[in-house]
Amino acid sequence: MSKIPVISEHICMTPGVCGGKPRIAGHRIKVQDIVIWYEEMGLSPDEIVSRHPTITLADVYAALTYYHD
Repeated sequence: MSKIPVISEHICMTPGVCGGKPRIAGHRIKVQDIVIWYEEMGLSPDEIVSRHPTITLADVYAALTYYHD
């Protein structure tokens, strides 16, 4: 069974977009933003999605996974 690169479906880096930093694919929300909202502001993944309804819960968890990896 082959592995599917799930994180790359949610996280991308593009030179010239958000300073080339990792971000939610199709958005200008950086992984760093998600981490700040979660760790420093204490928002739950559900709260982050409710405040930014264009991203999914999977996007939030992928960003946190990317950060912690």
